[in-house]
Amino acid sequence: MKEIFILRTTELYTSNDVVHIKTIGYETEDDTYIEYDARALLEDIPILYAMAKQAIEQGKEYQNRKYREMLEEINEDIKRPVGRPKKK
Repeated sequence: MKEIFILRTTELYTSNDVVHIKTIGYETEDDTYIEYDARALLEDIPILYAMAKQAIEQGKEYQNRKYREMLEEINEDIKRPVGRPKKK
């Protein structure tokens, strides 16, 4: 099985009972053409919608956690004395 990352759909069109999808990825060799059974695609749309929303939410949570970690690190850096250490 070939695994690809689809960055964007570039073209959608139909023929008898088929949805044709052309996509691009990050690399030229990741360009893909898919022929999808229209009925099967229609059955998958509700779960695809729910999963896309879930993936976006997971991405937001990850980004928010990374920003919180960065802010904690900045706060710790601010608390540290600046300049040369004092001689005893």
